[in-house]
Amino acid sequence: MSNKQIFQVYHGPGNVRYGPTGVDLSDFIVSKRGIDRPDERSVSSIKGWLMRGLRVDPQTSDITINVIVSRATEGFYWELMPVQNSRVWRWYVENALQRGWPLGMVPFVHPKDPGVQMNMDDGEGPSAEVNETSVEEVNAREDRGVVAPVGIQPGGVADEGETVGAIVDEMEREDSDNERVEEGDSSDDETDINPAEWASEDFSGLVVSEEDSVIWEYKENEVIQGAIYSRAEDMKEAVKHFVVSLHREFWVAKSNRSQYEVRCVKEKDGCPWRVHAYKGKWKDYWTVSVVTKHTCFLPGVQKYHRNITCAFVASEMYAHVIDNLTYEPRSIIRHIEETYKYTISYAKAWRAKQKIIEMRFGTYEASYDNLPRLLGVIEERNPGSSYAVKKFPSIEHPGKSVLQRAFLALHACKMAFVNSRPVLCIDETFLTGKYRGQILTAIGVDGNNQVLPMAFAFVESENTDSWYRFLKLVKTKVVGMRPNVCLIHDRNAGILRAIEELQFGSMERGYPGEWEDVQSKWCMRHMGANFFKQFKNKELMNMFKRLCIQNQEKKFNELWKRLDELTAKCSDQRAAAPSTAVADPPQALGPLPTDSPTLVRRTGVEIRKFSQWILHEPKKKWAKAYDTGGARYGIMTTNLAEVYNWVMRGVRGLPLVGIVEFILHGTCRYFRNRFQAVLPSMPNNSILFGTFMQKKLEELRKKAMKHQALVQDKAGRGIYRKRVKQECVLKADDTCHCSCAKPKLLHRPCTHVIAAAAECGIPDAVYVSQYFSKQAIYHTWSDEIYGFGIAGEFTETNDEVLNIRDPSKLRGKAGRRKTRRIRNDMDELEAGRVKRCSKCDERGHTYKHCPKDKEKPNDIARADAAVQRPPVPTGPCPVAHVPRPTPPPHGGFTQFAMTQAAHFSQAAGSASQAAASTSHSVQFWQYIGTSSQAAGTSSQGPPLDHAGTSSDHLVPSTLLFDITDFDFASGSTEDVIGPSQLGGAPPVQTQDQAQATPPPDTRATRAVLPDRFTYSQDHVRAQARRTKHGRGTGQGQ
Repeated sequence: MSNKQIFQVYHGPGNVRYGPTGVDLSDFIVSKRGIDRPDERSVSSIKGWLMRGLRVDPQTSDITINVIVSRATEGFYWELMPVQNSRVWRWYVENALQRGWPLGMVPFVHPKDPGVQMNMDDGEGPSAEVNETSVEEVNAREDRGVVAPVGIQPGGVADEGETVGAIVDEMEREDSDNERVEEGDSSDDETDINPAEWASEDFSGLVVSEEDSVIWEYKENEVIQGAIYSRAEDMKEAVKHFVVSLHREFWVAKSNRSQYEVRCVKEKDGCPWRVHAYKGKWKDYWTVSVVTKHTCFLPGVQKYHRNITCAFVASEMYAHVIDNLTYEPRSIIRHIEETYKYTISYAKAWRAKQKIIEMRFGTYEASYDNLPRLLGVIEERNPGSSYAVKKFPSIEHPGKSVLQRAFLALHACKMAFVNSRPVLCIDETFLTGKYRGQILTAIGVDGNNQVLPMAFAFVESENTDSWYRFLKLVKTKVVGMRPNVCLIHDRNAGILRAIEELQFGSMERGYPGEWEDVQSKWCMRHMGANFFKQFKNKELMNMFKRLCIQNQEKKFNELWKRLDELTAKCSDQRAAAPSTAVADPPQALGPLPTDSPTLVRRTGVEIRKFSQWILHEPKKKWAKAYDTGGARYGIMTTNLAEVYNWVMRGVRGLPLVGIVEFILHGTCRYFRNRFQAVLPSMPNNSILFGTFMQKKLEELRKKAMKHQALVQDKAGRGIYRKRVKQECVLKADDTCHCSCAKPKLLHRPCTHVIAAAAECGIPDAVYVSQYFSKQAIYHTWSDEIYGFGIAGEFTETNDEVLNIRDPSKLRGKAGRRKTRRIRNDMDELEAGRVKRCSKCDERGHTYKHCPKDKEKPNDIARADAAVQRPPVPTGPCPVAHVPRPTPPPHGGFTQFAMTQAAHFSQAAGSASQAAASTSHSVQFWQYIGTSSQAAGTSSQGPPLDHAGTSSDHLVPSTLLFDITDFDFASGSTEDVIGPSQLGGAPPVQTQDQAQATPPPDTRATRAVLPDRFTYSQDHVRAQARRTKHGRGTGQGQ
């Protein structure tokens, strides 16, 4: 079994640069060579191998080996560390294999100092063989002004500090340091390089001990001996992250209340790795006592990891999912693949998301028990708030109650309704979590046309009783004694019967009338949906909506007549069409609770024109022109409630406690933002109304300038525009009347009134309702809302459960639902909401069609063509500059074979064309995809992040690193790497050809998938995709 490791050797002309991520070696040529059992090599053997390959004369030149390391505790910051002896070399190889550092060497060639000969074969450190020099020779050199060689060491002779160069330099450095300290300069900008031995020391245990600080601290993806954890769960999670980051697997050897030990799965093969932690008898924390090292090698690229469990994924993805509750399971799969280079199943990703939700908001079952206590705490924290719950005894669980309904109205919202328009939009939305149910909402509107949440309730379903109880609580807790409040709804049968019982009482159920002056209006949008179900024509549906919003009776009648003609024509065409062409039969409007028992409504098939369809529907319910007293205030739809429900769409699948937390947090933030928006306008006396009404009046005033206002006389002349005449009456009590009916319906002046008021010298602002004033808006949002976090989280399962869920509401099928969208009548005729991608957070698409997935990186596309690249010609050739492709956004550093092949192929193809080099920003990035360049070929080095510019150089084949791998079995010492231009080593010409078929790369690395739908040929997901048919076929999925 071969233990060969592939090393990157950087050589050729170039400069070492530094950038945000550390060292940049993009100026050098990079070659990949294998070294068999590198941890058993000595530095002298590595140096000899490099010197033979680089054709360095050992008599005149020497080589200093530098390796790439990272001492950063978080992330990576790459540095060059000189290898001074064999002990440092073995330490580097061991840490590079364990921590994922790049196996790379940067040999620097420099002239040999004739006075010093370094001996590093002992592996303990450099020793100096000093040429014998007499004191007389030293004194003679001093007299001639010659500094003693560096190799002279102090011998204890008086005044020798003036002759030994090292001592002279040290004394001068100390003097300068002392002067800087005396001058008060800061030493923060010192750039001294730490000794190589310091890199092997572990300073993780050196922490400042303070009385008020915790005694445990966590290191990312690393477990060290002596680490302390407050809980066993935290310790176990840290061990999992540590093992997965090492790309190893473990099995639990011991797990009890006081001990926990894991071992490597390759223990039978001799790997001694284990982690042991214990909890002392009188301690309340866990301590890691044993952490050994792995001796097993990486087995290669693995698709799955046994220790990446659902709990591990939940811990890893917790912050991502909580920040974005719409985070999809496929995005979780992609994150695990990019971070740990392993894949997980969709089912595991879905279960992990559900576990995250339970970690943050508790279980669905616990939320039913905690909800009453939570609502009580909210009422206590916000005095004046109202809540109510409805329970019934459980038959299956004696002593427990089934929570059926819950209601909440915050005090701040109740006070806000006093200063807002007397209009409430009521609607419902579905719960999409583990248990079925619905949320009933009552939404108001302030003077700036902004949503004002008033009350909400959790109910078992939308029925007459649930709506009756909800509206009764809205009346008693929110509306109070305020008269003529308008309810706008979707003409649901349950709502219609509930409002009738509230208004007139119910003899059958024994309910008295409690809301006699309530104004019940229907939503124009839902009426349009019912219209479409009958006539199946969107153009006619839009015409019907125009009929609903007409404010003048004359125009209303004209449009009615036209709509009658077109609907009759449409019905005749549908009737003449073959029966198979009709997808579904027409559906008429349902009956009203106020219908006479003798009334017989036409069916959908019997209805021919619009007048027959709307015959039994009161105009005051759906037409603005017949709105009694302007109760609607111009609001024709329940879009306010629809918008609020749409905002809640991402949390409807949470437990009830989570939904309440979202509503409370969102309402609090909503109040704060609206209050801050209106506050700056209060000192300004020139601003009388909110932003919405201010802009509306400016538009109306510009339009009113086109009108000509004449004072009314006996001839009956009045306001007119072209041939249209309107009559305005301005009364002394600051009220007005116009024949267009807009002032009565909208509670603001129309353009005719504005023109007439300007003619009479009356300010038009007096005809605007006070609900639009800035004072009303200010008082609407001036109250405070307090959260419940200080009282607890209400997510834990209680020891004594008092309230349980209704078992009949459990969704019948186990596992994830295929869709959480519960469609209604309007989905057929109206476009959906704006889509938002849960991956890139952009709008207009979903994660399944994210454009970032379709963009194939340039380096991968070029690498595909580089596989069939032409052979490299020998001899000198002109230097070509080609732009370097933008690296993919993956941190780290492993191999660069495919990208270098692409670079070299492009350079070879454009060798005859000289192009200007381009500036770019690159980074120390990770190899992606499958290697397309095997060991034995050479190419330009990988770009590492730096702030400067660089260009690719096509060099002659004589400069290529063309030596075979460093194996124990190979005894030849005549292998040639190629001449080196580093330092002062002279170039040596050679006629050796580059290998045509180099050996493949054998180092085990983990490839980052460049595309969510791109896999290697033998990948299990690719195999499944070749045989998969059905949904998504042909759509790039």
